[in-house]
Amino acid sequence: DCEREVHRSGQQDSLPPTAMCEAARTEKAAEEGKEPRIGCTKFLIWIVTLSSISSIISGYDQGVIAGAMLPLQEDLGLSGVQLELCVGVINIAAAIGGIVTGAIADAKGRRWTITLSNLLFLVGSLLLTLAQGFCTLMVGRVCMGLGVGIALVAAPIFTAEVSPAHLRGRLVAMSDVATNAGILLGYAAGFCFYGVAGGWRFMFAIGMVPAVLLSILIWTVPESPRWLAMRGRDKDALAALMRIGDKAYAEAELESIRSAIQNDSSAGEASWKEIFCPTDRPTARMLTAGLGVAFFSQACGTEAVTYYIPEVMVNVGLSDFDALLATMGAGGCKVLFLLLASQLFDRVGRRPMLLISAFGLAVSFGVMSFSYSTGMDWLSVVGVCGIMGAFSLGFSPLVYVIGTEVFPNRLRARAMSLALFTTRILAGVVSISFISLEVALGPTLLWAGFSLIAAAAVFFIFFNVPETMGLELEDVAALFGGGATGAGATKRPKRTTLLLTRVTSRSHQVVEP
Repeated sequence: DCEREVHRSGQQDSLPPTAMCEAARTEKAAEEGKEPRIGCTKFLIWIVTLSSISSIISGYDQGVIAGAMLPLQEDLGLSGVQLELCVGVINIAAAIGGIVTGAIADAKGRRWTITLSNLLFLVGSLLLTLAQGFCTLMVGRVCMGLGVGIALVAAPIFTAEVSPAHLRGRLVAMSDVATNAGILLGYAAGFCFYGVAGGWRFMFAIGMVPAVLLSILIWTVPESPRWLAMRGRDKDALAALMRIGDKAYAEAELESIRSAIQNDSSAGEASWKEIFCPTDRPTARMLTAGLGVAFFSQACGTEAVTYYIPEVMVNVGLSDFDALLATMGAGGCKVLFLLLASQLFDRVGRRPMLLISAFGLAVSFGVMSFSYSTGMDWLSVVGVCGIMGAFSLGFSPLVYVIGTEVFPNRLRARAMSLALFTTRILAGVVSISFISLEVALGPTLLWAGFSLIAAAAVFFIFFNVPETMGLELEDVAALFGGGATGAGATKRPKRTTLLLTRVTSRSHQVVEP
């Protein structure tokens, strides 16, 4: 391919082979009016793999409690309230971990932040493995929760900032696929150690191994080039980009990053005041879109299904063992839907997938409500599978994809922290209060309420979330009326059908200047 491009450019007699290839790529890109693109290189795959391992550990630490809670309660003599606190406290701690992650990631870098999360996983797993009472359990779960919160913010940010625009959706979505794969592994651990004396200790001990390995391996990859550039370390940023792609790609990408930094009217350290009191309308709209998606992803009660699948299955007549097996099946279904969805984000777009997800959740929660009101318990299984599938098609992975894409460069780390804080606080409230709400309201009204919230999410997405597929992070501001900042601002995306354009493109200033 390089030789053909060189012959077309007529430069084969004046440049060495390597330079001729780079010149040909650059010239072809210039003729097409777009920046040089790279494929999914081996080194990029390695970076994303390490980031995904962090998400797998985070997911495992969330899911393992589902299989461990019953034998753990029996061995340590925990009350129902103590058990409920052990289940829900991880989300509250994750909210705290998420809110401080932005400042840590901005000050120390993305790699240090991921390392910190794994050290917390290690300490938490060790405490839970050795626990002899409720207090030690709570401290261990809090440590795990802090690690979960940090990992859920740091991993997708790191992946987004090293990924080319045309691959970003799929690669960032892998963070959520990895998290849910970890949850499935946690379910599987409960199934494998079912009936084993003290098996729940082995389940927690397993989590220490990958945490130690990742704390070491993360230092084999470079720091985020965007973080380096924001710190004025352009040479290091260029070197990091050249390890990901070729020289033409690295130079073009660095120039785009520089332009974004230079055009930021308030360059310098980001502050929380800029997030809670934005000074311009485009920034306010960007924050509303990202934080709104984060809010609705958990406000509709999906976390209750994640933690309480075994109870729902027992309610329809399954034994404890069969309920664990069914839980594994539901978790596997969720991962498969996530893998399917990850292949569609960069083809169909983010916006239609979110709309499908919200609508599917509204219908599935409605099915759950109907099943309880009519006594058709078997419909509960259909409703649970529908909730898992619908959530996995959009909200589950895209809550972080949308956040990494729509939040402004300087505010991204802290805004992602706030988004994580929002999701984890809501998840904690839902997981801690679910049983009490079910008793107070009855399952029919509870599931119907979740359905109405999901329906409200459809309207929010339709009116507030534009399509960001294929755009550079520096150019997304144009969709919110902020003006594009990079070379990609003048690019026109491929035309699709009129229907898809109406669904996915709203206020597309970047398409029609």
